[in-house]
Amino acid sequence: MVEYFIDQVCPRTTSSLKIASPFTSVILPFCLSGSVNGLAALQALAACYWSQSNPAHTSTAVRLKSQVLRELRRMIAADPSYTISPDPEVLVLMMMLSLYDIVDQCDKGWIVHLQGAKDIIRLRRKNLTNETQCPVTAFAELFFAFQDVMGRTACAKADLFGPSFWDQTDRSVNPWMGCSPELVSILFSILDLSRIRPKMDTDLAQEVDFSMRASALNRRLGSLVQVLADPEDRALQAVADLKRLACTVYLHCALYNAEPSTPIVRSLVRRIIEKLSALLQENLIINATWPIFVAAVELDPADGEDWQDPVTGELVCGRALVLRALATMAQSTVTSVARVRSIIETVWQSRDCDLAAGSSRRQSSQHNDWEWYVVPLSDALSLV
Repeated sequence: MVEYFIDQVCPRTTSSLKIASPFTSVILPFCLSGSVNGLAALQALAACYWSQSNPAHTSTAVRLKSQVLRELRRMIAADPSYTISPDPEVLVLMMMLSLYDIVDQCDKGWIVHLQGAKDIIRLRRKNLTNETQCPVTAFAELFFAFQDVMGRTACAKADLFGPSFWDQTDRSVNPWMGCSPELVSILFSILDLSRIRPKMDTDLAQEVDFSMRASALNRRLGSLVQVLADPEDRALQAVADLKRLACTVYLHCALYNAEPSTPIVRSLVRRIIEKLSALLQENLIINATWPIFVAAVELDPADGEDWQDPVTGELVCGRALVLRALATMAQSTVTSVARVRSIIETVWQSRDCDLAAGSSRRQSSQHNDWEWYVVPLSDALSLV
């Protein structure tokens, strides 16, 4: 299982073809250096991922996961200080268990680990000085904080991790995230502001303040330049560009109540699909789950534009290209593409029904397009 983890899982946890994933450079050495439970968790994740294409490994995955959970509970019960010791094993175990549940049809159990990690990280930061933070701890914290932000774009729930994880001046693209901390900082602010919108009354001062903050975020996003350590890393550049475009779509939907037929959204979605088409032709689709999701759920059902299928060469609609991208993604990422696809297809069905009826049920609701079609379906969805 260790060999499978190295060869098949690790390469699928980075957006770069040139830079090793932190699971290779940070987590793997930790698990192999004496952490028996870490090694078992690593093997459980590998078996779970393998079982998606070969069910013969399902029983192994379940057995190893149960073993890790049992040991984790035993250690915490025997010594509560285990969670705040300098040894980051507890965070590694919870991270692996989260990924296991995400891969396993995006089981909602991963949110339980996310919530537990939030409490443990808070306690560790309170009791341990910054000088004691090792690369393993740093990556584990980044993992949970990023999962939290990206998942919240779909479900619109309150954040578990605060904004302190995101340096709003750091434009360097993180190969694992596929974007810069500054982009995540902007996205975090969009999420927070979007939660204020439904609560606003008719007070003019509130509306002006909201409008000014939304405009400021739009300007920040418009001027953002994400910087790569290696300018020749085309795959990473492509993912970073896609995430910036997707963030712009999300901003307009969340803050300006835009919908698929809104000109700016239609234009941005077309640009995302054009880039996806080009990347599919070059076989460079890597960890683009979130941009694909955003473009797919905001794809105008009345848009008749066609794109060339990178495999058959035939002209196909945007939806067919999205499905092709998802099928490719299923082979190149460690997430539940099946759950993502299911939500996308349900959104499409709802839009088609409303289009056929000649009106949207949302017209009598205070919810915007994203809140009406996407949010109710997306609880506990991982989009990393």
